[in-house]
Amino acid sequence: MAQQGNFKSPARMGGLEDGASVSSSGAVSGGKPREDGLKGVNFERRSFLGKVVGGVGAAVAVSTLYPVVKYIIPPVKEVKEVNEMVVGKASEVPENTGKIYPFNQDKVIVVNDNGQLTACSAICTHLGCLVRWEDKENLLFCPCHSAKYKQTGEIISGPQPLPLAQYAVRVEGDDLIVSKA
Repeated sequence: MAQQGNFKSPARMGGLEDGASVSSSGAVSGGKPREDGLKGVNFERRSFLGKVVGGVGAAVAVSTLYPVVKYIIPPVKEVKEVNEMVVGKASEVPENTGKIYPFNQDKVIVVNDNGQLTACSAICTHLGCLVRWEDKENLLFCPCHSAKYKQTGEIISGPQPLPLAQYAVRVEGDDLIVSKA
């Protein structure tokens, strides 16, 4: 569709080059002089509406940013420290096996070596890897750097600086109860 008129026609350009016409003496399109138009404006209403729009904008910003901040900053977990707790059933640890259970903020490995139950920390003191029970060698083994521990957590060989923390374990009924040693 072709444009009918030329926006920059010479007649219109001539009127613009001379500046504003004499007939435009400060009147607004409604016919009132500008000075009279400002008297009718209620500045209190305008400031109130500005505050309402600002409040709505702030509410939208907060409702958008709150989930983002909660996602970035993880909640603080409050773990109740206990001296002893039931970690599982004795039937979960058959003979010549070991099983890892959570205990407070540590992980504990309970070993059943021919009916003799022992428990110690399952976290290697070298780099924090989880140890496992090696039945054929009758020891706890850390696969990260070949650290070896006795069933009671004492060091046999490897780069680890400290032995594993020991825990006491007992069976009441079918419950497996681990407690701090």
